[in-house]
Amino acid sequence: MARPSRLQALCAGAFACCFTATAAAEPAAGTPVSFLACPIARDAGPEADLCFFAEYGGVRYGLANPPDWGSPQLKHRVLVEGRVNGGAPVCGAIAIEGRASVLPEIDESCNGFIPYDGVVKGAAGGVFNSGTPEQRAFAADLARRAAADPRLSVAPAIPDPPAPPPPSAPFEARSLVITYPFNSDRGPGPDMVALLRLADYARISKARRIYVVGYMASSRLSNGEEIKESASMAQRRAEKIAGILTGVGVPEKTVQVRWESQPIAGKGEDDWRNRKVELSLQP
Repeated sequence: MARPSRLQALCAGAFACCFTATAAAEPAAGTPVSFLACPIARDAGPEADLCFFAEYGGVRYGLANPPDWGSPQLKHRVLVEGRVNGGAPVCGAIAIEGRASVLPEIDESCNGFIPYDGVVKGAAGGVFNSGTPEQRAFAADLARRAAADPRLSVAPAIPDPPAPPPPSAPFEARSLVITYPFNSDRGPGPDMVALLRLADYARISKARRIYVVGYMASSRLSNGEEIKESASMAQRRAEKIAGILTGVGVPEKTVQVRWESQPIAGKGEDDWRNRKVELSLQP
């Protein structure tokens, strides 16, 4: 057998090196990641909103928070915490299951933008495109009526869902966990809806006690660095939730609030779950 030429050997070696580097740059599903970075905006086409990804260790990670958890912003770094989920790419990057917290400090260097390339295409959003058939029909009818009466143009395009039936006896204990972006006391919308439902349950069941416990946490980054939240964050979160409960009619004597004075130490795996308020209701 003829020996490969020096050029063939070099090419084969280069290919092997490239393959190794690529394989190393593609973390396996379930791999935890935690890092600070500038988000990079990408134009995903005329039918879609801008999407965002961030780079760490030569790998691009797509940023897609749950509803009302806060969207990445240019001129602000993000704390990315999650696990590779092995799903379809997000914004042309690796998908993760986790959270991206927008940091409040201005960082002028966070201005990366990628124009539309025709390859990474976002799906059309909005209720007209991605809503349920009932929502799309409602929105289309509202648009037709708004053409004749412009005052309707500010009406909600998504109708409120029917209210759930009021709870009835026998009443039982309930609990709720609200999670937060890093160094923030603003709970996401879906969690606040759940909080209001818990308040309704407390009033109707004449709950004896609602325990509210606030927590703050540190996050351990993948590079070993540790970042901590403000020392007052646990108190701020707990008192804010207690204030919402009493503000919507839960008797103040029913609400028992406290907070932990020490942060929960991050381990670099899903540390975002430690930034929370825990509620437990005793009927």
